[in-house]
Amino acid sequence: MNEGETFDPIKHCATVRGPIRKILLGERVALNTLARCSGIATKTSSLLRLLHQHATRPPPTLAGTRKTTPGFRLAEKYALLVGGADPHRHDLSSMTMLKDNHIWACAGNITKAVHTAKAAGGFAIKVEVECQSEEEAVES
Repeated sequence: MNEGETFDPIKHCATVRGPIRKILLGERVALNTLARCSGIATKTSSLLRLLHQHATRPPPTLAGTRKTTPGFRLAEKYALLVGGADPHRHDLSSMTMLKDNHIWACAGNITKAVHTAKAAGGFAIKVEVECQSEEEAVES
């Protein structure tokens, strides 16, 4: 089976050998991790397909901007990549992302929020704004 390949249920994807006690100790964790990552990749691929069906040119990028499960960041970001999405930022220090509560803290002024973030983060930190409308995107 290749990375990102779709398959029907009940597909042989691994063979495990070793002491039965150790196999049984790790089996549930391995199956849960595989199922979670497979689900993320499958849902991501479905959303990307839907996005491209309704997209204009150039094709949009689907970015995984949601929080990850504690301890599973690397696996979940990799699942996004396998599903075809951009994993976005790998941790909070990768960039500054302004959300609605940050904009509200600056009296609803996106421009002010961006300037405040750039002043705090320095010139090298990328700033992204989560927008609710096309007008907000233009202002940001």
